[in-house]
Amino acid sequence: MTVCLANGASAQQNSRQPNRSIGSKSQVERVARTRWQPVRPQSASGNQFLDPHLKQAGHQIPVRGTVRRTQGLAELPAPAQPKPLPQADLKPSPKEVPMVDMGNEAYEVPMHGEQSVLENSPGHHSTHSHQPMDGEVVYESQPYMGDEVYEGASGCDSIGCACGGMGCDSMACDSMGCDSVGCDNGSCGSCSSCRRGAWRPCLTLCFPQDGWASFEYLLWSQRGMNLPPLVTTGGTTRPTAGVLGQSTTSTLFGGNRVLEDDFSGGRLQFGFWLDKCHKWGIGAEYFELSEETESFRRSSTGNPVLARPFFNVLTGREDSELIAFPNVLTGTIDARASSQLVGGGFNLRRQMSCYTGCGSGLCGGCGMIHSRTDFLFGYRYLQLDESVQVTEDLVGLVAPDNGRFRISDRFDTTNQFNGFDLGILFNRRRGPWSIDCLAKLAIGNTHQVVDIRGTTSIDGGAAQQGGLLAQQSNIGRYSRDQFTILPELGVTAGYNLTRNFKLKAGYTMIFWSNVVRPGDQIDLDVNPNFLPPPAVPFTGASRPAFAFDDTNYYAHGLTAGAEFTW
Repeated sequence: MTVCLANGASAQQNSRQPNRSIGSKSQVERVARTRWQPVRPQSASGNQFLDPHLKQAGHQIPVRGTVRRTQGLAELPAPAQPKPLPQADLKPSPKEVPMVDMGNEAYEVPMHGEQSVLENSPGHHSTHSHQPMDGEVVYESQPYMGDEVYEGASGCDSIGCACGGMGCDSMACDSMGCDSVGCDNGSCGSCSSCRRGAWRPCLTLCFPQDGWASFEYLLWSQRGMNLPPLVTTGGTTRPTAGVLGQSTTSTLFGGNRVLEDDFSGGRLQFGFWLDKCHKWGIGAEYFELSEETESFRRSSTGNPVLARPFFNVLTGREDSELIAFPNVLTGTIDARASSQLVGGGFNLRRQMSCYTGCGSGLCGGCGMIHSRTDFLFGYRYLQLDESVQVTEDLVGLVAPDNGRFRISDRFDTTNQFNGFDLGILFNRRRGPWSIDCLAKLAIGNTHQVVDIRGTTSIDGGAAQQGGLLAQQSNIGRYSRDQFTILPELGVTAGYNLTRNFKLKAGYTMIFWSNVVRPGDQIDLDVNPNFLPPPAVPFTGASRPAFAFDDTNYYAHGLTAGAEFTW
């Protein structure tokens, strides 16, 4: 059919213009098929990508999911013929839907919620909903991007969420893992797209989604223990042998600080994040230092002279108990001091501030830096176990002191701290390098325990109560509670070998007030009437005596280890 136009040209001459009078849907589809050219996805590095004309046209991306192919046109039901609207009820014609180049055919793809426009003449308007064409592949459900399906903002629960990527609505959920730009205009912590439904604690037996774990080797030292002179030598006469204050006497063990050498240990730290944005976390740690000991052992048949010094309260002068002296005693002395420290705790972790932006490094220049500050609050536990023990094995050669004597003194102390822990943790990263600065203060109670024991066995008989410095006057178990402050400082440098694995090294110092140590509980004042077998009737002062004597303690040293995050 030829339709005459106002300018006298025929419809055939104007066939490139949009069809303004199409009577049925089948005719519409035939016209559409003449314009439709399907485009096969291009392959790039193993992935399928859509024709860029789709984005230019502003259309929705076809979705992957259920894939079906339509039947032929003959199988589609014929649509009902629309009734013409009165001229007065006509509405402005919607904009024409752009065409999408699909290869050898042309296909009209409607936008989401739009209708395909078939006729746009002022006097003749008709629309219809899009129907599948013969052979058309229809993707239903999620957006299709080649071989991958993107479900909204991904990466929000990853410790390495990229600031400028698709994760977290292009915001930095966690600056510790944030390695790109665009953190909500320099504020890493907002992460607004993650807030809905972000709380997700692991309350069942499962592996937490985001977390960290690290192990460090500790090479620490501690404040030395004050120890009184316990073993001496020197002197040529029996009254002055080993007596303190004599020019010929020297101290073999004690009289200084002991347990000052380095000792090794390990520290385990682990935790997980309670929300996708890594604003709330829970962590725990446990560390243990191997037992450090300092000992002295010596045997003598009389030369050199061995003795144990004390102050005689009956005579009011320095005195000594002989262990080995020529033609009087032969013997062996074994003295030992030990110390062991363990600790642990757990805390909640709350992000206080976070920043991502340009910053200068130590070598100058400008680079992307990431930093965050966390507030820590929780529980802290620390325990220090120490002891001092002196054992003698003597053989008397002259009556009435002949025979074999086994004498033992032991002083044990235990300090247990339980308290509330507060702290600030600052982290800063640039490239693979990072630095962590920690400052904590624990406030609580130290339970102090002192245990003093002493025994003497003569010629293999039953042990009697009392040695030399542990007598009936001070033997026993004593305890009390003391208010304590326990600060901790630490700095750690790290280098990321991979996104999730980091090597680190640093320094830690712990200070502990009001600690009892065994060397401070030893009283050198002795009443010889207490020495087994005790004098009957007993006379003189009840010495040695016991009184709590506490001091301050600290431990510090180097740390080296690795950390894994997921």
